[in-house]
Amino acid sequence: MRDNPTGKEEIKGSKLLQLIIYLLFGLGPLTGNVILVLFAVLSGEFGVPQSAVAAAISAFMFPFAIIQLFSGAISDTIGRAKVILIGLVIFAGGMIIAATSINLAMYIIANVIAGFGFGLVNPSLIALMSDITPGPRMPMKMGFLGAVASLGVAFGPILAGLLVSAGWRYLYIIFIVIIGMCFILFLIIKPPEKTSKSETSALKTLFTHFSQEIKRLSVILMILSAFFVSMTYLAITIWTSRAFAGHLEESLTGIIIGIAGLMAVISSTVSGILIQKIGVKVSLLLGFIPLFLGILILILIPDVTSITDLWVVLIALSLSGIGGGSLFPGVLFYSQSLSKDHRGALAGLATAGQFIGVAIVPIVYQPIFMFGGISAIYITILIIFFVLVLVFTGLYLKARK
Repeated sequence: MRDNPTGKEEIKGSKLLQLIIYLLFGLGPLTGNVILVLFAVLSGEFGVPQSAVAAAISAFMFPFAIIQLFSGAISDTIGRAKVILIGLVIFAGGMIIAATSINLAMYIIANVIAGFGFGLVNPSLIALMSDITPGPRMPMKMGFLGAVASLGVAFGPILAGLLVSAGWRYLYIIFIVIIGMCFILFLIIKPPEKTSKSETSALKTLFTHFSQEIKRLSVILMILSAFFVSMTYLAITIWTSRAFAGHLEESLTGIIIGIAGLMAVISSTVSGILIQKIGVKVSLLLGFIPLFLGILILILIPDVTSITDLWVVLIALSLSGIGGGSLFPGVLFYSQSLSKDHRGALAGLATAGQFIGVAIVPIVYQPIFMFGGISAIYITILIIFFVLVLVFTGLYLKARK
């Protein structure tokens, strides 16, 4: 296979490679979101409060987010495949430790390792997809990636809800098998390598790319846009799941969160097509409006855990899923269009912003939850939503220039 720097034609035999990219890109959110249904189960098995179990989310997300600040740029320098394969080995190690955990400390360590490993993989997958995709089709592929990530968010709770009665450890055994299969297929396919042509050292090239991009206002706005989408849409998913714990059966929680995630899958796919056909503006509007309505409905519901109000909660979560699903492809699109030479670095910066947001969601909102309950959290999310609108609009206007 050959490199595709111009993006004028699709690389021959890339269909299987694209399938593996999609599978792996959805695996990260899937592994990170199964815990949304396991709060009560892990709390009981490890003998700790549910608030302690929530620390596992941050344990995964912090290293996952931080390593992505550099891993995309590393893939620009030494090649996508090398970074992905190394990351998969580390990721699999974390999954093995999680499957054999005998206490919460061991489970948290497993999530730290897994987050570090997938932090190497995630932005490299985005950049690799751009490398093998014709330029005009890139927005649509970014939409598909957003849809796959949303599918992972949706299917994670559903899968956990279905398997929790058989044993939550089976979840991690499934993840280990998928990682191993993708690792072998990557070795067989041998993806095309797109590395830096700089004659300076790899380390110097890495920091040069990083420093060049982080100074640009459009890149800063892109990072903040990804961050605030997580602090709104994904915060709704995480804290509504937390509110359900102990009130609803895990299987029912998985179905409700899963349906909302499936709405995000549909909207991500549509958003990618819209960006390709008519630009980002309409996609942003289709993100902002339903997300706002979803937050507003959640604020007005007296008790989100009440069985009689669950259908209203489902509508609100579905609207927020549509909104979040429409906005993520826009972030991914900008991460691959603001700089053609540093796509790995920009992908890493965008996803780092996204998952730093996810990592601090349990920490930032915990005092608010203790003070005013889930309603106070929804009100805070509404305030942050208006910041998101301002930042993303600024990105749109800056990028147009």
